[in-house]
Amino acid sequence: MEPNRLPNAIVAGAPKCGTSSLYFWLSAHPEVCASPVKETFFFADEVNRFNLNANCLEHRLERYAEYFQKCSKSPVRLEATAPYIYYQNALERIPSLPSNPKVFFVLREPSARLYSQYRFERFRTKRIQEDWGTYAQRSELRLHGDYIHYLKPWLEALGPDRIHVSTFEALVKNPQEAVKDMARFLGIDPEFYASYDFVQHNETVAIKNKSMHRAGLALQRYVPHRIQEALLPLYLRLNAGKMPAKDPGDAAITKAVKAEYAPSVAALQAAFPKLDLSPWA
Repeated sequence: MEPNRLPNAIVAGAPKCGTSSLYFWLSAHPEVCASPVKETFFFADEVNRFNLNANCLEHRLERYAEYFQKCSKSPVRLEATAPYIYYQNALERIPSLPSNPKVFFVLREPSARLYSQYRFERFRTKRIQEDWGTYAQRSELRLHGDYIHYLKPWLEALGPDRIHVSTFEALVKNPQEAVKDMARFLGIDPEFYASYDFVQHNETVAIKNKSMHRAGLALQRYVPHRIQEALLPLYLRLNAGKMPAKDPGDAAITKAVKAEYAPSVAALQAAFPKLDLSPWA
């Protein structure tokens, strides 16, 4: 397949680390053409409601290329599926795509990422009812914060020239400089972001009407990104509420979880010595 029919830039994780905002910020660049939906889940390890019509288990790359059919003349063709960092299919197939994609990973202090995911599932999607202490002990979820466990094979598969690792904390503190650095990595003009308005996307809020939210997600792929940017504040006023206050007892649990991640964080720093992890201390 011709390389220009496939993405050459993929945001591959991690969930609850600002990847939604990053997808929109990068896709706003005039040299970037993004898939109409942020998360294609094409290289997921299972068929789910997001990839029923396009997944690597049941379809050829031609189906994936349909996401980028309007992008063949763009220097950068982008998609972002945050859970790719955890998927074996993604690890095995993305590095060998004929488009030689550069792959971005955004990481967040592990205990904070897990707590954000907990509040997302407890109060937004309402998939769980357990308390933070119980949720924090689930080993399969704790492993998702052991970033080096997942990144070592990605680094081996991609090589250092095709992998870019940054942090959520850097995106929050100075999004302009963080995204300019990513633009330089992609070989596009970083000065586009000198006057760019960095609107935050997918902030964890309580959803009032789940049916409206599902309908919005279904329609999203048909709405140009600039219109999505304009409509987001209105949508949040209509269908988003404040999250419940944090339980005062949660902080002690988070502190203990953070301490348990310390060896993993040290290993991550050793593997990526230029990565500024000082905010995680």
